[in-house]
Amino acid sequence: MPNHPWKPLGSRSQNAVRNGMLLIVALAAALSFSQSACSKKNKVAIAPISAIRVTLLPFNIPSGDQQLRWTAMAAPIMLAKVSEYAKDIEIIPLWQSMPHALESGGASRSLTSESAALAAAYLGAKWSVMGEFTPTKSGVSMLIDFIPDRSPQIPFRFKKAGDIDNVASQMPKALNQFFYYLAIRRLSPIDKKIPAISEWKSLAETLDREYGWFAEAAPGKAEEAVANLARSDARLAQLLFNPSLYPVLAPTK
Repeated sequence: MPNHPWKPLGSRSQNAVRNGMLLIVALAAALSFSQSACSKKNKVAIAPISAIRVTLLPFNIPSGDQQLRWTAMAAPIMLAKVSEYAKDIEIIPLWQSMPHALESGGASRSLTSESAALAAAYLGAKWSVMGEFTPTKSGVSMLIDFIPDRSPQIPFRFKKAGDIDNVASQMPKALNQFFYYLAIRRLSPIDKKIPAISEWKSLAETLDREYGWFAEAAPGKAEEAVANLARSDARLAQLLFNPSLYPVLAPTK
C-alpha cells in the first residue's frame, strides 16, 4: 500500500506539539521553583528589629514650685511603668541615667534639649525623654519631649493640659504617637490599670531622696520601700534602683 504523504507530517506535528507542551511545563516548574527559592531567601534575609534604647530623665518644673516637686520624678516612674507594654524599645535604668542628669541639671535642676541629647549619646541611647509640668488655672500643662541623640533626627513633642491625673494618663497615647513617628509597633493592650500619677507621689519622693534631685541624696537608704516595690513590681524596681545597693533586686540564678 502506498504511503500517504500526510501521515508522517501529522505525526511530526503531533510530536512537535507534545514536545512543546513538555517544554512549557518544564519552564513553568523551573520558574515556580525559582520564585519559591527567592521567597525563602528573602524571608531568611529579614533580620529582627533591634530594640531602640531610650533614657528617661526627670521632668522640669518651675523653679521654687514646692507643689509640683514630686512630679519631676513621678513622670519618669510612670513612663517606665507604661514602657512595660512596649515591644521595640529598651529603657535604660534610672540608676544609670540619673548621675548624668544630675550633672547636666546643675543646681537649677533644669534640663534642656541639648543636655537631653548629650545624655542619650553618653548612655548609648537613641532617644531621651524629658518633659515639663507647669501650673495652669485648670491644673497643669504637660510637655513630653522625645529628643534624639546627636544624630540629625527631628525631636517629637506631645502636649496636654488639664487635671494632673488626667493629663498624665495620656502618657500611653504620647508613647504610641512617638512609636508611630518612628514607624515601630505600638504598645500592647494595657490589661492592668496603671496607677494615676498622684499615686506615685510617695515613690517619687523616695526616688528624689535616693538620687538627690531636690532633696539631700541618701543612696541605699530606702530598703523598705524598695523591698515592697520589688514584691509588687520587680521590673519597675530594677529600672529605678541600683541592684548593687539593694541586694533584694539582684537577679536570681
